This record gives sequence, structure tokens and C-alpha cells, in this order.
Amino acid sequence: MTTRRDLLTTVPAAGALLALGPAALTRPTVARAEETAAPGPLWRSPSLVEETVTGPRGAITSRDIGEVNDRLAMTEKRAIAVAPDIWLLAGWGIAHSMAIRAPDGWIIVDTGDSTTAATEMRRKLEEAVGGRVRVAAILLTHWHYSDGTAAWLDDGAELWGHEWLDSNRTAGSGVGPLAGFYQARAISQFAVFHPDEGPDAFPNNLRFWPEKLLSESSYRPPTRLFTNGKVETLTIAGEEVRVMPNRSDSSDSVGFYFPRKRLLISNFMVPGFIFNIYSLRGGPYRNPAGFLEDLRHMESYDAAVLLDLHAAPVTGEEAVRDAIRRSSDQVRLIRDQSLRMIARGMDGRAAAEAVFMPPALRKGWEVYGQVESHVRQIYSGTVGWFGNDVYDINPLSIAEEARQTIALMGGPIAVRAAAAAAAAAGDIAGWQWALKLTSLLLQRDAMDADARKTRAIAARALGQRTTSSNARGWYITEALEMEGQLLAKGKSVTIAQVRAILGTPRREELAAAGTAANLAFLPVLIDPAKAGDRRLAFTLQVKGDNAAWRIEMRNGVILAEPAAEPLPDHVVLSPADLADFILGLSPSAPGTVLAALDVGLDRSVFVFMPDSPVAELEGHDQEVHLLGEGSQ
Repeated sequence: MTTRRDLLTTVPAAGALLALGPAALTRPTVARAEETAAPGPLWRSPSLVEETVTGPRGAITSRDIGEVNDRLAMTEKRAIAVAPDIWLLAGWGIAHSMAIRAPDGWIIVDTGDSTTAATEMRRKLEEAVGGRVRVAAILLTHWHYSDGTAAWLDDGAELWGHEWLDSNRTAGSGVGPLAGFYQARAISQFAVFHPDEGPDAFPNNLRFWPEKLLSESSYRPPTRLFTNGKVETLTIAGEEVRVMPNRSDSSDSVGFYFPRKRLLISNFMVPGFIFNIYSLRGGPYRNPAGFLEDLRHMESYDAAVLLDLHAAPVTGEEAVRDAIRRSSDQVRLIRDQSLRMIARGMDGRAAAEAVFMPPALRKGWEVYGQVESHVRQIYSGTVGWFGNDVYDINPLSIAEEARQTIALMGGPIAVRAAAAAAAAAGDIAGWQWALKLTSLLLQRDAMDADARKTRAIAARALGQRTTSSNARGWYITEALEMEGQLLAKGKSVTIAQVRAILGTPRREELAAAGTAANLAFLPVLIDPAKAGDRRLAFTLQVKGDNAAWRIEMRNGVILAEPAAEPLPDHVVLSPADLADFILGLSPSAPGTVLAALDVGLDRSVFVFMPDSPVAELEGHDQEVHLLGEGSQ
């Protein structure tokens, strides 16, 4: 039997504390002097600045964001001679491609966002070198910038990539139940529907243009594979190449070292800004530990030239070493100081406010993400969502919390007036407070015209004053949507509409995606309230597949897994029939097992609208088009 004495012996720190008595748990009275002292200046993120500048197309923005194109060598589309036989192909978007002349031909690193972009890159390179290049090999750092492959893939050229690259690309850009969620958030972050000119124009090339969504891809899966997690020395196009893990924004990411040229190529490891530990659009946790380990490996080479996909070239051994250490130290400081604040008992938001980053590491480098976002992500990745406030364990519903808060503040008229006054104050704290108040008002009534007007003013003002391009995308998108000026093909859209449209696959795409991709929707479509205590199990055979799948509904969940053998209830469908069932485009025959499964499914996320401007932009040619649930 464990006694209280046993516990105190086992946990010596607790025992020592209790042995000191209640006085040890009492805060000294003298410490309360700080509570009566005059308050100091309110904290705010250094990523919000007072001064604005006007960009070339009329964009009102912070100076740091306005200078991004120069910092990242993205001012124009060009082939830059970095060193003998080493070229950077820059200006075609958020990431660069590289070209290296090797003994047996040219090596191209990454192929760009589209076939058109890659064709232009190749033309610029050939103009620069004064003749046609013969590509002997293509090396892909990861799957993101692989859509222009055919423009570079000459006869006999080797195509290299990580062993997970093709499957990651399918998961990241193919058909799936979360596709609409991630794509809609990327549209917000990367300013896809922002105007090309005027105050709301995006001030640098860290945006995605609508053409990117519609551009032709000539991606090809790699035929020569790098082994995950392994440093390999290979001979490619007659050139010695060392391949190393670059654990950054994708699990298939690799970097390259060319010993003969003392050239180091990395993906997002030494960018022209602080590495994005967290992206506002969301995604898997980017654990800094692997990133830092891989940077230490990169530092072990005696590189004299460093090319990163998201940076200007760095030349000179000392400059390369300093750039690697700067990137490493930025991430290491954010990681270590986040853990320090966690150890002090802070929650994620408090830790974000407490972490200090020296100006030399932060000022001018916070032009993509922002430090506070990274701290909160490390908190979440390390500890989880819960902080220290027990209210958060079982809070009021969001709607009830808003209702009671507004009532306490004097009702909606008073809150509207306070929000308008805060927005009109013309300072950062006022705009922040206006956003908080309008969040409450719009929770109460999403179409509150006064709240929407005030929110647009506040969001736009903060968007113009942030040093973070990611944050600007979200702020200005919010302002445009509040005003009905988020335009696609000249027509007003909402992010809710965009999410639903992009989240509902075209029938023909779903039919071509394969059985596993179709069945991945079922666990997300089931509504436990509708399914109740219904149970069923059957096998499904899709024409053209060699194996069947076992589908089971029980306890409000659906399991879909390969079947060992057919069950008494066995269904055979064509790929098109399965796609129709997933989308709910054709009713199931009464009394069948599919009709019984249908009862538990909620397809309200799949809604259709013939006149959707986003559907037009996306090129949907189904008989029906998509409408976002809860759209305004």
C-alpha cells in the first residue's frame, strides 16, 4: 500500500515544498509592488509597424515586404550567372530553379510551377549561355516545384527524386477530403484573388497568381530514387553529387552538394527570411529538431556557393557559413526560447509574447511568416492545445460566449460603436481591438453590415503594416471579403464558397483517382447522429481492381480496408458509379446495402451552384457546380 510518506519520498521536490509549509506557496507581499506601479507600454508583435510605403503598383505596405523582391532576387525573370557553370533561374514565382553545367550535359534542379514557366526558363538560360542546352539530368528537391518537367526532359535525361516524392505529391495535390480546406487557406494566404493594382495589390512575388491554379503541369514521377534519410554520393551526368536530407517543409525534401564546384543547394533551409516553422495555411508540424540537425550537416561542407530555392545566391565560404548559421540560430532561438517559456508554465499565447529575438536575427528577416506564429506552433507541437486556463476545458459555446460578452458590454449597438471608434483611432492597438469586437458581433450575426465595414477597415490597416507576407495575405483577403470585393472572374466570392468548390472533386477526377482515394472520403462524410447504432458490413469490388475492399459501419464510424474474401453482401461498381455514390449524384436503389450506408452519410459539404465564379475559374464542366456551405 502506497502511503503519503511514500509519495513524498518518491517525489523529493514536492516533499521539500510541502515540508516548508504554506509559507512556501505564498507570494511575498513585496512582489505586489509591481502591480501598483505605472503600467509600461503595451506589448505588440514587432511584425506590426507604423510606417507604410507605396509599392510600384500602388500597394500600401510595410517597407520590409516592399523590398522582398530585391532581397530574394525576384525582381524580373532572368537567368543569373552565379559562378562558372552555375545559374539561378529566378523571377518566375516564389521559388527558383537552378542549372548546372556538368561533364555529360546540364543538370536542372527543380522544374518550376508550370510547363509555360519552365519553357520560359529554358529559353532565358539558352539565351544567356548562347546556345541550346542538352539536359542530362533533372534533380527534384521535393514535389512542390515539379510541374514544368516535360519542358526540360530531353531524350535520355535521368529524372531523380526522393522515394516519397510521387506519393507526397498525390496526397498534397490530388483528390482528398481535406483538399478544399488546404487550398482555400492557401488562396487566402497567397492573395490569389487580390487586385493587381491599388492599395490591396500584393507588393511582392510571394503570392500565387490565379494563372498558377490554371496552368498546365507536365509533371513526371522520378524514375531514379533517393533513399529517405540517407546521405548518398552519386555520379549524375558525370558530376559527383552528394544527396542529403533537408527536413523542412516536406518529408520528401533533399539538398545537394557538388564537391567539384563547392556548390550547396538547399530547399527552404537557408531562405531569405526566417524559416516558416508554422504556415498560417496549416499543415503537419515542422519539427525544428530535424531541420537543425540537417543544417549542421550542411555546415560541415566547405561550400563556396549556396543556392536556396527561396533566397538570393550566397557566394564566398565565409558568407555561406554565416548564412547557414543565421538560419540555424533563428530557428534554434525560437525553439529553445519557446521551451524555456513552457518550462516557466506559460501557455502558447503568453510564450509568444515573452520570446525575445534580437533585432539582428529578426528585423528584415520576418517577411514571410512571423515569430509569434512559430512559438505557438512549437507550444502546440510540444504540449498540445491546452494552456493553463481551466475555462478552456469546457468553455461556453462560441455563440453563447459571444452573446454574453456583448450583453455585458452593453449590447450590440454599444459594441458596434466601440469597434468603429477603435478602428477610427488610427493606431495598431485600435485596429487589433476592432477585430476582436467585430469577431464577437459577426458570431452573433454574420451579415452585420456595420461590423463588416469596421472589420474591413481594421484588417486592411493591419495588412498594410505587417512585415509578414503570409499575414498580409490573410488580412487583405479578410478585408476584401467583408466588402464583397474578393473577386474571381470579376464576381464576388467568399472563402467558404472557394473551400467547398475546391473540396468537391469533379466527378471525372474522382473516378480516375482510384478506389482508395474514393473510399478515403467515407470516414469524413459519416455523421454519427444520422448513423445512430446502425451496423453493416459488405465488400466492394471496383471494376478494374484486382482486390476487393471491406466496408464496415459501426458505432458512428466507417472502416474501409482491403478484404480477405467477399462477404455475403458484395457490391460491384464501375469507377464512375463509385464516384457518383461518394458525391451523392445518383440515389442508391432502396433496400440495398449502399442505401443503408447512405443513411449515415452527410454530403452537405458537396453542394452545387451553376454560376459560381470560382467554378468558372477552376474550369468545372460538370452538369452541376459547387456552392460553399454557410456562404454569404
